[in-house]
Amino acid sequence: MINTQILYKFQIVILIFITLTSCTTIKKTISGDNSADVGDITASQRLQISIPLPEDTKYVKEKTIIFGEGSRFSGSLYLIHDQNIDEIVEFYRRSMRGDGWQEIGMFRSNFILLNFDKEDRFSTIKINPRIFDTSSSEITVGPKSNIVDDTSGEIYEE
Repeated sequence: MINTQILYKFQIVILIFITLTSCTTIKKTISGDNSADVGDITASQRLQISIPLPEDTKYVKEKTIIFGEGSRFSGSLYLIHDQNIDEIVEFYRRSMRGDGWQEIGMFRSNFILLNFDKEDRFSTIKINPRIFDTSSSEITVGPKSNIVDDTSGEIYEE
């Protein structure tokens, strides 16, 4: 009888341990986080990127490509935020306008898409909700280009 009670308590402790550790694993698996792939953004990287980023933002190294630096920065950033989607949308709308970007438009679906324009550059920010009231964003920044209509030879400014 005593051995059965000890075995029962031991099984309960093991079950609690497995449940608690699996919650963390499930969160990382569902959210796509992999500690080897996710990093903090350093001060020098923030200067290289030259667009506003929320505090405590992490980036996914495998999905981030950066060319150039400062006002000539082009590339694509994949960021992970501890804040929910509404807080991140508000941050980008306020901060990008404060940094001289003009908001062109916003599209809402199961994600939010923001478009900005600044001098000879554009930026598209796609913000996705994530589990546990967090969010992620994909930021693309690049130069505007002229489009040539092959049929007429006319150049259209974008």
